[in-house]
Amino acid sequence: MSNHLILDLYTELATNPDKNFGWDTGLQNARNHGYKEAWIEALPEEIWSYCAAVGNPFNAGELHEGDSILDIGCGAGVDLCVASLLVGDSGNVFGVDVTPAMVEKAKYHAAIAGLSNITVYEGSFDRPPIGDGAVDIVISNGAINLAGSKEVVFSEIYRVLTNGGYLYFSDMIKDENNLEEICCSKDSWANCVAGTLKSDDLIQLLEAAGFVDAKLLSTNHYKTSSSTVGATFSARKP
Repeated sequence: MSNHLILDLYTELATNPDKNFGWDTGLQNARNHGYKEAWIEALPEEIWSYCAAVGNPFNAGELHEGDSILDIGCGAGVDLCVASLLVGDSGNVFGVDVTPAMVEKAKYHAAIAGLSNITVYEGSFDRPPIGDGAVDIVISNGAINLAGSKEVVFSEIYRVLTNGGYLYFSDMIKDENNLEEICCSKDSWANCVAGTLKSDDLIQLLEAAGFVDAKLLSTNHYKTSSSTVGATFSARKP
C-alpha cells in the first residue's frame, strides 16, 4: 500500500473509529484476541474503541516491571497503554507511528489514562528515533506488514534492542490453506495483500537480520481478505 493511502486510511481511523473499515475493531476485537479484563477495566473505555489489533503480541512473552518497550506502528496507542500498565512507573514505553493524527490520538489516550511513562514519536518504521540497544522489548501489531522494506524494519528493530532483547509482534500473513493471489484495486485496502508474506518467509527475514529463536507462535481468526490470516511471532536478539 502506498504511503499516501496508508496515511489517508489511518487518519480516517483516528478520527472515525466506529466506521466499518472491513475488519474487526473495538472492545470486542480486544476480547476476541484475549486482551485481559484487568487491562480493559484499567483503561478508559473510549481507548478500546480504537483497538484494530490483528493479534495479541502480549501472548508472545512477558513484559516485566521496569522494562523499556518500543511499539512499532503504535496507532492510537491501545498497546502502548497496555504495555505501560505492565512495565509500571519504573518502565518506559515508546511508540512510533507515521500518521500524525494517530500520534496525537496516542498522546491523548496516554494522557486520559494517566500514564506518564509513554512517549510517542511521529516517524518512519525504517528509522525509529530510538538509540542503539535502548529497549528491552519491541512490540508491533498489524504494522510491519505495511512497511515497504521489512528487511530494513527488522534490522532497525534489531538495532534498538538490547542484547538478549525480544521482538513480539502480530501481523497478517498469507493463509497457507488459501494461497490464491487476490487482485486488488487501490481503493480496496482490505483485500490488498501484496505486502503479505508466508510465515516461513518472515522467519527467514528475521534470521537474516540477526535474530535467533524466530518462530510463528499462533494464528488466529482475524482476516483482512480470503487469503490472509492474523499471526503472532517472537524472536530474540542474541
